[in-house]
Amino acid sequence: MRIHETRVHRKNYVPTENISDLASRFPELKTYRSCDLSPSSWVSVSWYPIYRIPVGPTLQNLDACFLTFHSLSTPPPQSSVGCSDTKPSMKLPLPTFGLASYKLKLSVWNQNRAQESHKLSSLQQAADKWLKRLQVDHPDYMFFTSNGHK
Repeated sequence: MRIHETRVHRKNYVPTENISDLASRFPELKTYRSCDLSPSSWVSVSWYPIYRIPVGPTLQNLDACFLTFHSLSTPPPQSSVGCSDTKPSMKLPLPTFGLASYKLKLSVWNQNRAQESHKLSSLQQAADKWLKRLQVDHPDYMFFTSNGHK
């Protein structure tokens, strides 16, 4: 099953509404565990600033936005085939494997600019390769990368 949301969500998007809708149309989704998912199952999240935390004397750097890519599948345990029958965790780590940024200034992260620049570049390349491999047109990714680091 492939689901690719292409609508632009500007305000008050509630992902659980989409999930509930999908679960009602495809009841078998409620039985899946993360290790049942394809290794190419993923989600991307757009992060936009609302306000500065902590509140500072300036709003400089407040306009940086991010698009992060996260895997939804978990590898099966090495000692067995398929999912483990141990008690399932209610927490699923979503490590970031790809990133695109818009209006990001490296000084926002820290003073080690060379290392951070390399990390950002690696994450952006990973996102680019991922989308090309899966042949996905991702409007947010295209916007972020075409407008670059301003």
